[in-house]
Amino acid sequence: MVGSMSALIERLEKEYAEKHPGSKHLYERALRCFASGVTHDARYARPFPIYMVKADGTRKWDVDGNDYVDYVMGHGALLFGYNDERLTAVLEDVLAYVHMGSCTELEIEWAEMVKKLVPCARDGLVRACACGGEAIEMATRLARIYTGRDRVVIHENCYHGKWELINIGHSGPPYGLCNVRGIPKAVRDLVTIVPYNKPELLRRVFAEGDVACIIFQGNAPYTRDYIREVRELTTEYGVVFILDEVVSGFRYAAGGAQEYYGVTPDIAVLGKIVGGGAPIGAVCGSREIMKYHEFRDGDDYWNRFVRIRVGGTWNAQPLSIRAGLEAMRIIDRERDEIYPRLYEICDKLTGFIEDAAETSGIEASAAGVPPERPMVSIRPRFGSGASPLAHYVYYLSLTNSGVNPFGGFRFIPCVKYTEEDLKRTEEAIRRAFDNLREGNLVPPKKP
Repeated sequence: MVGSMSALIERLEKEYAEKHPGSKHLYERALRCFASGVTHDARYARPFPIYMVKADGTRKWDVDGNDYVDYVMGHGALLFGYNDERLTAVLEDVLAYVHMGSCTELEIEWAEMVKKLVPCARDGLVRACACGGEAIEMATRLARIYTGRDRVVIHENCYHGKWELINIGHSGPPYGLCNVRGIPKAVRDLVTIVPYNKPELLRRVFAEGDVACIIFQGNAPYTRDYIREVRELTTEYGVVFILDEVVSGFRYAAGGAQEYYGVTPDIAVLGKIVGGGAPIGAVCGSREIMKYHEFRDGDDYWNRFVRIRVGGTWNAQPLSIRAGLEAMRIIDRERDEIYPRLYEICDKLTGFIEDAAETSGIEASAAGVPPERPMVSIRPRFGSGASPLAHYVYYLSLTNSGVNPFGGFRFIPCVKYTEEDLKRTEEAIRRAFDNLREGNLVPPKKP
């Protein structure tokens, strides 16, 4: 068994190296510049990452001329694929000046479109910033000043950016908290991590009376009943419900996860698609909470000691605002075509994994979020007893077959895939599962 596994990996790594000599050379240079040679954890790959030079539609090309059906899509920021002419065309005028550091009509039009599409923003206010992580920090501080409380609740294994208060993971027993080195204990003690879908546990946490907010990741495996119970609990205990829609926003539906689940948060945090794929973050929601960003003429105490000061060179910079405005206009205009097509593509990707698992006879299934119909992070879930190298072999197999997954094994789709793209993806997944069976990396399906 070990011999067949080693031989398989050696063969796949040899094919990978032969296809990508230019990427290997660039990685050797990158190691002299960046920690582990990369600028984002999800781009780290063994034996080395692939270096891309251009992208168009659903395809990317690397330095060696190989083309890939892409499922990274700018970390989920590109709902319409690469180089969509409707977005690129509107940026020409903005590129002439990029950023003036002034108020613009564009930012008003952009915010009006956010208010039109996002349920919690319709009667509220919007604030733009540079990225989703910054928006989470802003939303959390708003919740604290509004409630007069300090504690923040997040769910295990969720990611809300790099800010130290919420950049705390949970790996489960026996490790407990992870990713906490460098974060002071006084800060860690202000964060409570809870499991998914346990409303009674959450009630006990809220009942302690010191919780300012719960940050709820839109693209996580919650049940519909749980989300609705959390909304009821936050209302009962006066806890601010912050919905992190950086990924799920405009992807689950035109109004994001809150439209999809039928639950309106107090505050939503947006990113990615709200900037049309360009850098951006946004906070939107309840006017009663967002008012702490307002100036009050003649009220020196409020302006100096109560309101939250907000700056940032790149707040509402026109490049991102113009791209985001056009992306939202397309979504608003074409939602009846966009979302059925996106659901269709996601169903096919899920089906490819399920079919390959069945044909190969190994213990695996498709997973993703939301659980009942994956639309983000579509991936294989291998059975208990699978080798730690299973995902590595899956990545090598897909990459050698001309498919580029996010983080090595996940699919984040756009709406533009052709039948040819999907056929290549299906064949790549089938080849990957055949390799997993050949190397005995995943146990056989139970009779």
